This record gives sequence, C-alpha cells and structure tokens, in this order.
Amino acid sequence: MIAMTNAPRLIAWELTAGCNLNCVHCRGASTSSVPADELTTDEAKHFIDEVAGLGKPILILSGGEPLTRSDVFEIARYGTDAGLRVVLATNGTLLTPEIVEKLKKAGVQRLSISIDGATAETHDNFRGMPGAFERTLAGIEVLRKADFPFQINTTVSKRNLEEIHKTFDLAKELGAVAYHVFFLVPTGRGEESDEVSPADYERILHWFYEMQKKCCVNSTGKGQ
Repeated sequence: MIAMTNAPRLIAWELTAGCNLNCVHCRGASTSSVPADELTTDEAKHFIDEVAGLGKPILILSGGEPLTRSDVFEIARYGTDAGLRVVLATNGTLLTPEIVEKLKKAGVQRLSISIDGATAETHDNFRGMPGAFERTLAGIEVLRKADFPFQINTTVSKRNLEEIHKTFDLAKELGAVAYHVFFLVPTGRGEESDEVSPADYERILHWFYEMQKKCCVNSTGKGQ
C-alpha cells in the first residue's frame, strides 16, 4: 500500500518508455525498444488499485508514447472503473478514428497533445522525425471531429523560445481547452545547452502571468 500524509490531486504515470518518435528533449530517453521490466497489465491494474486508495486523484497516462502499449485501453478502462479521472498524454501522431473511439469507451476524459512549435520545422526538429507536425495536426483533427476535449502542451527551450506566442495562438486556433507550458529539465536526452537563460525564463513567466488573466495557460518546471 502507498502511504501518504496528504492525498495527491494528480498523478502522472509514465506507463511506458516505448515511443514512436525520438524527441531531443526526452527526459526518459524513450526509444522504440520497450524495456523488459515494464509493468505487465496485471501489475498496472494493481498500481491503479493503490492509486484509487489515495483519494481519487487525476491519473495521467504518459510515456514515452502510451498508445504504443496495446493494453492502454484496458488499463484506462480499469482506472475509470476505479473512480479515477483518466487523462492520456500523447504526441498525437498515432490517433485515428478507431483509436479515439476506443479511448472514449475506456472513459478517458481528456488528451494532452504535445506541440513544441508553431511550424513544422521547429516541431519536427524537437520531435526528431520529419512529418511529425502534420501527423499531430491530423490527429487533432480526428479529435475535433469526435468532439473529444484536448489540451496542448509545449516544452520551452532555446529551440522554440521565440515561437511560444505563436504556438499559444495555434493552440487557440485548434480549439484546445487549455494550454500548458513546461520548462526543459536537462535529463535524459535533454541538453543543458537547450535550457533558457534566467532572463528569458523570467520574461516567459511574466507573459504566462499576463495570459493567465485572459485564458487557460499553465506553466511548470518539468519538461515532457
């Protein structure tokens, strides 16, 4: 049993280290090769039982890319049936009408989609794969047609610092219900050279503060 003095409001669970992209900033250094020691389906369900005893926090299924796990829908359904509000964080490139329908049936409440630039050049450079930007936008269009709520997540580094305003505008244009911004943490494949300077950090935080007065912008120090 997990023992905690104060019940958490949110738990982000890196369900897998497997991923179909090769993001330069990935703190988990995820690859297409899935580690042999990842939790089995039954072990994942046991973990959810533990989480459900902590006051029903929001459970974010993350990765890697959680949609690379064939049992992700079963795990999400189990979490939903346990009374958790299940959210899935994805790069969006694997979304199809069939997958979105399965996510709905599994009770997933929202998707978090990673977009790290307002242009294909910036985003694809971040994600380590040509065409990733267009595939993510195509996945978002599937969500829009299915009336499935999604938010946009952006990791800020020197690579995309000057595009944050435009990326925020893109998120609004796409119909995101929220825009969350994360600052790069130089672990895994993240490089210290990509960290923003203290002055830029303060400048962006000031902009976030102003945007929060007008819309749903949130920031954190942990990149994804």
